[in-house]
Amino acid sequence: MPSLNDDHPYQIAGTLMDAVPAGSYLAVSHLADDLYAEELAAFARGWNQQAAEKVVLRGRAKVSRFFAGLDLVEPGVVQISTWRPRSELEGAAPAALWGGGARKPS
Repeated sequence: MPSLNDDHPYQIAGTLMDAVPAGSYLAVSHLADDLYAEELAAFARGWNQQAAEKVVLRGRAKVSRFFAGLDLVEPGVVQISTWRPRSELEGAAPAALWGGGARKPS
């Protein structure tokens, strides 16, 4: 049985960014395996047993790899609720996703 990672996600992101002009942006939000780890692992197991489209969880370091060769936009790869929150309440909200954005250099 093939692994859920066999779709080569980093290669796909790299190919996409190779095809766009300098100054283009890539934004990623991704379910985490290192935030609320037990709860998300249970969610992923249940989802993957029942759904045709499988879910893959990744930690912050693996999500950061999507931005290889790009210029990260501040605040970098962070828990999604803390990526430029509009209020303290929004920034304090629990979130099970890593997110970030980056610009293709000139």
